[in-house]
Amino acid sequence: MKMMDSFEKHLWTVLVSLTLVWGCAQQIPDDETVGTPSQAIDGLSIGDAVVPMRDGVRLFADVYLPEGDGPFPVILVRVPYGKRSDYIFMPAFGRFWQERGYAFVVQDVRGRFGSEGTFTPFSYGEESFQPGQEVVDAYDTLDWIAAQGWCDGNIGMMGESYYGFTTLAGAWSGHPALKAISPANISVARESRVLDGAYPLQAGGLWTLEMDDIERGEYQDLSDIDLSHLPLIAMGEAHGLRDVLWRGRITDYLKRNVGWRDRVNQFYAQIRVPALHFGGWYDTYTRGTLIIWEGVKTHSTDEKARNSQWLVMGPWDHEHMTIHLSGQDGMTRIGRLEIGDAAVSTYQELLVEFFDHTLRGLDNGFDARPRVQYFTIGDNAWRLAQQWPPEAVQATPMYFHSRGSATTDSSDGRLDFARPGDEPVDTYRYDPRDPVTISAEINVWERGVNMVDRAKVPKRPDVVAYTSAPLEDPLELTGPITVNLYASSTAPDTDFTAALVHVFPDGYSLLIQEGILRASFRDRDALPSPIEPGAVYGFAIDLWATSYVVPPGHRLRVEISSSNFPRLARNLNTGNEFGTSDEIAVADQTIYHSKEYPSHVLLPVMPR
Repeated sequence: MKMMDSFEKHLWTVLVSLTLVWGCAQQIPDDETVGTPSQAIDGLSIGDAVVPMRDGVRLFADVYLPEGDGPFPVILVRVPYGKRSDYIFMPAFGRFWQERGYAFVVQDVRGRFGSEGTFTPFSYGEESFQPGQEVVDAYDTLDWIAAQGWCDGNIGMMGESYYGFTTLAGAWSGHPALKAISPANISVARESRVLDGAYPLQAGGLWTLEMDDIERGEYQDLSDIDLSHLPLIAMGEAHGLRDVLWRGRITDYLKRNVGWRDRVNQFYAQIRVPALHFGGWYDTYTRGTLIIWEGVKTHSTDEKARNSQWLVMGPWDHEHMTIHLSGQDGMTRIGRLEIGDAAVSTYQELLVEFFDHTLRGLDNGFDARPRVQYFTIGDNAWRLAQQWPPEAVQATPMYFHSRGSATTDSSDGRLDFARPGDEPVDTYRYDPRDPVTISAEINVWERGVNMVDRAKVPKRPDVVAYTSAPLEDPLELTGPITVNLYASSTAPDTDFTAALVHVFPDGYSLLIQEGILRASFRDRDALPSPIEPGAVYGFAIDLWATSYVVPPGHRLRVEISSSNFPRLARNLNTGNEFGTSDEIAVADQTIYHSKEYPSHVLLPVMPR
């Protein structure tokens, strides 16, 4: 393909601009600027192209066109973070796809940065099943692109986090020009966002406040915010912030109906295109990625789409999966654990192969790939499988033991494969005024790279730890992890947290996975309900999933507590309506490990 000289490029841009004007002439006033060449961003062919929505609101997009006469397959990304911001590297993405013969369109979603209208995050019609605003806007944008002369009629959508959600919204829209999607690092089901009853204060919560800048459509400054403010619903107001989205999220957060699974499955049923799903073991939405992939694979009404769902799970955290697409350094360690560079370029390589196959129709063998690819931390290598978890995985319990002093004596709590007999309980006191704050030291969006040593956590008086003997052989954990905990509380509602930790010979302690369960959410098929103080309940705490090898001579540890602040909002132990009260109660918690109540962690052991 020959390179165009500057005059040819200018002529091409003029022709494209005329095409844009023609495509929108029936919907935009004659004096409207539709597309203007931009010299500020290298590679940008059309800057701030006006994309009209059916209600008259104008959304703005940048278009990056490859060399050649076209038309081209198109990659669309719809973002709330600014289509030219340094944060998400969209100009670099544009050049990446240009060089591979694709047109690339990046658009500011409604109410963000240059685009008009009001931002309504995660709008997809969850309650009514009528298309939400992001679904409607995605359809209209796809319709606009399909009408342009530089589009060959084959459009793919991609993105992570919120623009992973807008990618899914594009699939829900059902536009015929959308042929494939690649969503990453996102969840859609209410169950996934609610995190089993605990509010994700440090991630989705603060994001809601930060994004609620209606005047500029950019960001609110949260640098001075006090995350311990009560009542939680008034936290934004107390700091002079606009909090419409925040209050709505708090008010609606714990509302759920018994039939939520059936409702969200209807959305998976509407995804009728091939999809390449990406997620990371240290992402904030690990479980969401796995649920979406399984949901579409199971419930899509299109058989071909059901059979064309690929899943890739890497060692990444939220910020480091796509960063190398922009030429930045990829993620090569978790805490102090080196994982090598095997995962660094995987995202971009698979993405190109996927879209070459689905948009260009290239017979590159992608369709024959196993449907699951995952990275095993410790072995630092990629594995392939046809299902998740892999068929060979064996669910294996490791049980909690102690002489009743695992809270005060770190050598007392033991973890092994033998079922417990009659053993005394362990107790601790949870005071919401003094929560476990290890997550305050970690950027939740970069929690893999910035993972800190957890050796100090079991020294707290409100943490119970159970630690294995040094392993004689490598232990590979590949699949979902659950802590089945038997516990009681003096409170009518409280939280129980669990963390699975890799303990090095020198004591350095690295988080493998963690989870939380609000006691009132113990039955996932029923409405939330209080517990009876003093009564023993079984709590299945979901620690999501991993693929991780603990080497010989190292140990496993399970930490049990009742808080993980500020990653998750504190349970105030009162049973009052969530987020609306400043009343705090102290809860005395009891952990059972006996023949009758065999508390344990259920590990996904892969035979070596």
